[in-house]
Amino acid sequence: MIGGFARRLWRRPASGHNPRHVILLPRHGIAYVRVPKAANSSVKAALALAFRLRSKVDAPVSQDRFWNHVAEGEALRLTPGRFVSGAYAARCWTFTFVRHPVARLYSCWNNKVIENDGLSPAFERMGVRPGMSFADFVRAVEDTPDDRADIHVCSQAAILEFRGRLVADFVGRLETIDADWARISDEIEARTGVALGPMRRRNVRGMAMPGIAEDLPDDVLERIARRYERDFALFYPQDGA
Repeated sequence: MIGGFARRLWRRPASGHNPRHVILLPRHGIAYVRVPKAANSSVKAALALAFRLRSKVDAPVSQDRFWNHVAEGEALRLTPGRFVSGAYAARCWTFTFVRHPVARLYSCWNNKVIENDGLSPAFERMGVRPGMSFADFVRAVEDTPDDRADIHVCSQAAILEFRGRLVADFVGRLETIDADWARISDEIEARTGVALGPMRRRNVRGMAMPGIAEDLPDDVLERIARRYERDFALFYPQDGA
């Protein structure tokens, strides 16, 4: 027989990342599905501030440890599957943000490969090396499926879909963040009476990077289009292949 701890290890993705992407505020009926490199830190900071969430551990609000130790009943972290099958989704209004796949991947490369001294074990298993070129980074990402990739380069569709359907009721885009944040704020205030206020942008590197694709070779763009075909189809159909 496989013991409980061994069973959990068996079920964990080879990438090692935690699939509990949904942050649920059960008392308020609001949920946020995090997407790394798509205003994730900024959204979590705004939610914690507006709803006065406090953690029992000394950890930045951007880290999972903060949310793991918020007072019981104030916040839960769930997998999309648990969120939907446990009927939480039916009782909540859920939102998320996505980012253009080219800009998101470029931002990840710049931050994780160029700026940082060390790499995550998942990136190392992908063959990513510190200082490698963006073109080589794209090749490594294209060759690695979502279930073996570092969370920062997983497709956004893999995070936001469960059984072929989007988990979020509203999908904002980083490229239109001001207008979309205003819509989210209005919806949350109407439902909860809590005003989010303006977003305080944290860990933002170049934001949308609207012109980055114009400077990349065609073969690099084609690799990105293949790797993130589902993201383009769902969120950026005007830019898909």
